[in-house]
Amino acid sequence: FAHLLATSIVCLSSYALGFQSIANPAKLRYNADSKASAPITNLHMVRNIDLPEAIVFYGIESMMEYSINGEDGESSLMLRPGVVRLINECLDVGTAALLLSEESGADETSTKQLFQSACESSLDATAVLNLQKIIGGDDNHQVLHFRTLDTHFVCPPASDNDEESSEDQSDENDETIAFYNLQSNGKSPSPAFLLDSLRSVNIDPRGFGGSSGFGRGQWVEPRRSPMTARTVVFIAGDWVTDNSSEEVEVEERSTVKDRCAAARAAGCRVIYLENLSSDENLPVSIEDDEDAISLCDAVIDSFGNDNTREIQPVSLDAISTPGDYWLNPPNPRDDMGNGVAADEIVEYFRSEREMEDAMSDSACVVDDVDAADEEISEDEMAAILADLDAL
Repeated sequence: FAHLLATSIVCLSSYALGFQSIANPAKLRYNADSKASAPITNLHMVRNIDLPEAIVFYGIESMMEYSINGEDGESSLMLRPGVVRLINECLDVGTAALLLSEESGADETSTKQLFQSACESSLDATAVLNLQKIIGGDDNHQVLHFRTLDTHFVCPPASDNDEESSEDQSDENDETIAFYNLQSNGKSPSPAFLLDSLRSVNIDPRGFGGSSGFGRGQWVEPRRSPMTARTVVFIAGDWVTDNSSEEVEVEERSTVKDRCAAARAAGCRVIYLENLSSDENLPVSIEDDEDAISLCDAVIDSFGNDNTREIQPVSLDAISTPGDYWLNPPNPRDDMGNGVAADEIVEYFRSEREMEDAMSDSACVVDDVDAADEEISEDEMAAILADLDAL
């Protein structure tokens, strides 16, 4: 009887404390006599770990860098160390990876070829071996997706199996998923390009569970687009060249701060890749923006390396929610941290840019009219001369 009484007291005490750990277990210890004591159990709460549903390399600079070859001393574009390992992690768990380019005149084919060239020039041999796994197959089966401002966004197939994806399913998805499709008017700092890119891919949502699949249930949700709150965007500093003839083009390009603002307005987590070294022999230099760094959720100097057995600064587990860099999912916010509506931000930049285009076109027309008005006809000239003669 004494043992049952002691066990009941411990259970009632643990229930009163909830899921908090017991700081002083001796307070809950009840001794019926000097020979027997009740066992002590500490209860802890298990929280769900949300792995990223998508990682976005916003800009070529965030995935690639120029490096000098040791043999000929020439510089070539290579993948940043750790990129291949990170994409392979996405391949293992079903996370989508996207490379977004806002370069003028770039399309998906040229961006894909640029990635293949950088992959072949990379010092990591596994990059070439896993190339087909990363970008092989159609857009619905490959891990890494390429998007540019010229991309016409369409609804992805509802099923991973082409046979199960019927025309009825495609029509149903076309009604539920809306795209802005603003092309150049949707570039950063507008979140339209980023949001359209995320909506154009599908993933298999993971069930409730812990990190690395611990206690995770089966996938019960249908295929859908990645959630922005479970999307991590990588951004790096702008490439700056010494060629003065490219100054106009650089001004027209979106800057790293614009991309940070777009990712925040979309409701994504943002990680900044800081440049800690520079080489004068490289054709471009990376210019960090302190204002952009202040807008990011985390700042790193590299992805690590491609060795899967080492502890890396950036892995899918590290950038989970909660993870090594944050605890809770984000909300759409502006540069000041105030909550915003993504649709309103998109509409604002769309109207502003369309108005600028209209004003530039009308200005050209007005200039032509003014030039035509300045020309004086022969009759007007004769009347002016006649008036002068009368004086």
